[in-house]
Amino acid sequence: AIVGAVSWQPTNGTFMSVFLVVLPLESLAHGLFHELGNCLGGTCVGYAVVIPTNYCSPDGQPTLLPPEHVQELNLRSTATLSAIQRFFAFHMIETCGCDYSTSGLSLDTLQSKVKGFLDLRTQDGPRHDTYILYYSGHSHSSGEWALAGGETLRLETILEWWKEKNAGFCSRLIIVLDCENSLPWVKDVRRVSENFVAVQGAELAKDVNIEEADLPQLGDFTKEWVEYNCNSDNIINWVDKGRTVMAVYGISKSWSDYTLHLPSGSDVAKHWMIYFPRITYPLVHLADWCGGLNLFWICNICFRCFKRLKMRWFPPSVLDTGQGFKLVKS
Repeated sequence: AIVGAVSWQPTNGTFMSVFLVVLPLESLAHGLFHELGNCLGGTCVGYAVVIPTNYCSPDGQPTLLPPEHVQELNLRSTATLSAIQRFFAFHMIETCGCDYSTSGLSLDTLQSKVKGFLDLRTQDGPRHDTYILYYSGHSHSSGEWALAGGETLRLETILEWWKEKNAGFCSRLIIVLDCENSLPWVKDVRRVSENFVAVQGAELAKDVNIEEADLPQLGDFTKEWVEYNCNSDNIINWVDKGRTVMAVYGISKSWSDYTLHLPSGSDVAKHWMIYFPRITYPLVHLADWCGGLNLFWICNICFRCFKRLKMRWFPPSVLDTGQGFKLVKS
């Protein structure tokens, strides 16, 4: 259409006929790409850590369970690992790895793995739009992950690694926790203002009538959360009052400002230089200049502030991430 406007020939019947055929086709293509842009959630990569046989003793040190409980716990942990792998596959999330360790992981080992995960990029070079970090295992009362050798991993440490790897980019990090003490991290992430970070956690009921329901255990939340996000015919209701496994999530202050990464002017220019002749370069600069105009910037600022206040004061019980899965709270 731009080329036709530049070489406008109102007295040429052939030109007008071709122009009137091309214009509707371009409009249809534009509408299709616009709808796809609204539906597709961008690229996503995930990494999972499952540590089944460690529990926090009264002195806070992770120790192994008695042998009679190991087999049952291993079966439950294997099912948890299979569930999170199903979640990654169902939502076409690139898998960085799913680590399963019965003896625990040291802080140094986990640091190298998580940092490598947070540094992953797409095959074309840019960073992924969303990074999902999953953890199932035992934690301290402050939410810290219980690792081998009495070591712990704090939320602040993960956020420092994230800032280091995501500096200058606008990717987002989603942390999914299936542990006893995820609520402290859910509360702490709500005070983060510089990054797009969310924490999906679980709350296990402590006072349960064993005659009416079984005691909740690690892995129960993952099983239900994955089923909720992978089966459209599920009957899971997170707001039931009698639930023994409850969900809770928290998002950073700037979460509602997140938008998918769009090609920059230099990206468009490089693509145009490869596939189009040099004579059309001025059209690229004109299109880039027109696309950069923001005549309603005041309205955008007001709308962004309104969304932040809404998410802070009235967070929805089900939050759509735009990747095909949802964060939930009971």
